[in-house]
Amino acid sequence: MKTLILGIDALGQKSLEALQLNKLEQKIQLCKRGNPVIDNVVSRGWAELYSGKTAYETGAFYQVPVMDNGRIIPSQSTGSAKVAQHIGEDQFFWNRLQADGWKVGVFTLPSVANPQRKITFSVSATGGGNFKNKVTREEVHPEELADLANYIDVNLGFRHGYGAFLPDNVEHLEQWIRDHLAQHFFTLELALEKWPVDCLVFGTRFVTLAYKFIRLLASDPANTDEAALREMLLRVSSDFDDYIAKFIRQIDPEHLFILSDHGNGPLDFHVNINELLHQIGEINHKPWMPMRIRRLAGKIKRTRLGSKEWHQFPPQFPAYSLETSKSFSIGYTDLIYINDGRFTGPEMSNDERYDRSCLLAAKLKAYTVEHGFEQFVNFEPLKNEGYTQALVKPEGRVPLPDIRCVLAEGCANLGRTHRSIVERNEPTFGAEMFRRGIFAEYSGCKTTDVIAAYSGPEEDNVDLSSLPDIYSSIIRVMERA
Repeated sequence: MKTLILGIDALGQKSLEALQLNKLEQKIQLCKRGNPVIDNVVSRGWAELYSGKTAYETGAFYQVPVMDNGRIIPSQSTGSAKVAQHIGEDQFFWNRLQADGWKVGVFTLPSVANPQRKITFSVSATGGGNFKNKVTREEVHPEELADLANYIDVNLGFRHGYGAFLPDNVEHLEQWIRDHLAQHFFTLELALEKWPVDCLVFGTRFVTLAYKFIRLLASDPANTDEAALREMLLRVSSDFDDYIAKFIRQIDPEHLFILSDHGNGPLDFHVNINELLHQIGEINHKPWMPMRIRRLAGKIKRTRLGSKEWHQFPPQFPAYSLETSKSFSIGYTDLIYINDGRFTGPEMSNDERYDRSCLLAAKLKAYTVEHGFEQFVNFEPLKNEGYTQALVKPEGRVPLPDIRCVLAEGCANLGRTHRSIVERNEPTFGAEMFRRGIFAEYSGCKTTDVIAAYSGPEEDNVDLSSLPDIYSSIIRVMERA
């Protein structure tokens, strides 16, 4: 094979070491290595890689606010379909390479949630609004590729946590992980036999185990339940390490890229941007009792529809009235939006909105300094035109953020505090964790120690400074091949 692009979600130095992926680390050490600059928890890294552009140009923010029947709600439907609405799918590097005569396959690259029909083969992944572990005929190209993944319980997505797979115990989790590894690599092997390619883009979410368990993996637990869980995780990590090493050896690519979208490290503190906005009079809490009743009704409905366990419903935290706010954070991303005519607020010109953003950022900074929170978060106003430019489908445009919240490493804006601005994250990993269920980001969060590496004869033509630079480098390397 000419080129293998190995996309490992959440691969950074911390997660590499925590999962003890020793063979992968040795391979990376033999490569030209970089630490690409990323806009962490703002711009989807994979979208930057395959489009060569940032979220401000493609709409591929991790989460965006959208209007739904007069309500402001979060949407994560910001993957490959959203990017195509902005710049056109012909700009994706694999479509450019296929148009130049190369045969290209894309296999479960995170956030590429729709099939890529202009290349040799494609298997959609999770992310970008898709959270399923199964794959249907509508999500692959050619459609008969779905027959290769016709398992009793399909698990190519590797989604776990509330809203996805929740294990009952350590043994159940191990079985689920091993099912995924076997299905993932075997299905890819069959696809390559049936549709040989010159360039393969192979994505894996295995390292996202760090979101749940990085603090356990980095510890030496005395508790026997926690020790057993840690041992199991290191066993399956060693097997994944072997799978990857063997796969690279078998493929023997002339050009090898090992890439990620961000790193992963311990989640130490929850920083609630909306609670901070509440404290300075920008947003109100929603009434607590009606919110509890609505959520309980939803829980009962889901249970009646076949949810396996009540523990699949996450614990409740105070919510905020975005519609009546002056400004708000949609959560998950480290961004603030001015509530103007794009949402439910008054009309503002771009200049008026920017002036408001500057005043608000200054007010937030003053509050954090006064109350001792400045080490957790800083604020940068953003001047923008209100919306992204969706050049192909204008209806696909998304609102642009007005303030960038710069959180300290180890902090995340996930809305998981009880009416406080900052709370320490203290996850447990014993039997209670399995009874209670876990969040997607339980003990780990996104970090900037992202890994990028290249092995091949074109080191001088490969720039690992940023993911858009790597996009250009992949095209440059293939043009010279």
